[in-house]
Amino acid sequence: MSETQLKRPTAVYLLALLFVFAPVGNLLLSFSNSGDPDWFHFDVMAGYLSSVSFLDWAWLGLVFVTGILLFKPHKTTWTLSLVCLLIVTSINTYRLVNGEFNTMGAGIKAQLGFSIFATVSCLLITIYSRFPYLDRRAGWFLSAAHRYNLRTPVSVVAQDIYEGVTASVSVSGVLIHLQRNMEGPSLDLQYVDLIFPEIRNMKVKARVVEYRDNNLRLKFKDLKGASRGYLLDWLQSHSETGVKKNA
Repeated sequence: MSETQLKRPTAVYLLALLFVFAPVGNLLLSFSNSGDPDWFHFDVMAGYLSSVSFLDWAWLGLVFVTGILLFKPHKTTWTLSLVCLLIVTSINTYRLVNGEFNTMGAGIKAQLGFSIFATVSCLLITIYSRFPYLDRRAGWFLSAAHRYNLRTPVSVVAQDIYEGVTASVSVSGVLIHLQRNMEGPSLDLQYVDLIFPEIRNMKVKARVVEYRDNNLRLKFKDLKGASRGYLLDWLQSHSETGVKKNA
């Protein structure tokens, strides 16, 4: 069986490229708006670079760091990228409202206003786009365990017993499609017991992560010893069977 794949965040990668090159483009645009016809000469540009303020370097650097972070689809890196964008938006909004650019030309003000608008827009896009691309099972510092599209019957023991079939399985948890709706006190339980008839009738406790539309997402609690060995052997044997069938 093949391993479950998340969607490839192609649009986010393009957004990351824009963030990486945005600081250079922003600086060049600022220099060109200075009115100096020789702004592109190296010695003139060096003088402009030396006059860039600390806050400008700070927010431009954060934009660059945001782009680098977005290339790694993980909840830690994407959370840090959101923090960077929030800081960038705060810095530029404060400077614009505080009148720091009142003595500068309309072009610089328009550039800063567009920068704030673009940053806020990208911030909203990044917040929304994380859902189809990030594995919610992953820890903050570690990747999630491989999960496989393997089907096997399973009994969920809550206040009642609910029969179902796995949609995906890993050594860290499982996604189960139930044959009937969970109801009553069972909906309020944080932990349930699972019984896998085809995996040596293995019984394991699991924490409820999400229940929606008859799909129950669970995280195993302390899967160790023989039970972990049984599950690993079952995953390996069924994965190899799937590979042979697809060959």
